[in-house]
Amino acid sequence: MPSWLSLPDRCPASLALIGVTFAVYLAQISTQGAVTNFGMLFGPAVQHGQWWRLISSGFMHGGLLHIAFNMYLLYVLGPQLERLFGSLRFLLIYFGAMLGGSLLIMIFDWDQSTLGASGAALGLAGAMGVALHERGVSPRQSPIMGLVVLNLALPLLVPGISFWGHFGGIFFGAFMGYALIWVPNRSRTVSLQKSLSTGTGAVVIFAVLAYAFGRMGGLSI
Repeated sequence: MPSWLSLPDRCPASLALIGVTFAVYLAQISTQGAVTNFGMLFGPAVQHGQWWRLISSGFMHGGLLHIAFNMYLLYVLGPQLERLFGSLRFLLIYFGAMLGGSLLIMIFDWDQSTLGASGAALGLAGAMGVALHERGVSPRQSPIMGLVVLNLALPLLVPGISFWGHFGGIFFGAFMGYALIWVPNRSRTVSLQKSLSTGTGAVVIFAVLAYAFGRMGGLSI
C-alpha cells in the first residue's frame, strides 16, 4: 500500500471521530438539510430542551471547505496527542474544547445558528501548544500555527461558523491541555488519575453551563 494511503496507528479515537464526522456530513447532504436542521446549534432550540445540539453541531459542517480544514487539522493533531497521552485524555480534550465552544456560543451568540468541528479541532491545537510549551518548545515553531490561523479566518468565509465557537475551542482546549498534560507532568502531588477526574468534571461543567445559558437565552452585552 502506498505510504500516503496508510492510516496512522495507535489512534482509534482520532480515526473514529473523523469517520463519524464524515458520516454525519454525508447524512446532511443525503437528507437535504433535515439532519442539519435537527442538529445544528441554535439557542432558541436549546431553550426548548434540545440539549443534544450542544454536541451534535460539532459533527456537522457547512460545506466541503469547512469539513476539509477541520478534518485535516484533526488528522494532523489527533494521532499525535492520542499516541502521546492516550485515548482518554485525547477525547477529554476534544469534547472539552467542543463543549467550551458551545458554552461561549450560548453566552455571546445565542440566536445565531452555528455548526462545525472547528472549536474541537482548534482545541487540539491549543492543547498541543500547551504540550509543546511544557517540553520547552515554542508553539510558534510548529507548522500547525499556519493551519490554526487559516482556520480562524473561516468565520469570514463560510456562513454559520461562529467566532465564539472558534475562540472557545482554543481557550478551553488549552485549559484542558493544562489540566490533563501540564499539571500531571509538572506536579508531584497531582496524579494522572486525579487529573483525569478533574478533566472529566470540567467537561461535565462545560456541558451543564452551556445548557443553562441556552435555557436562559444567553447573555446580552
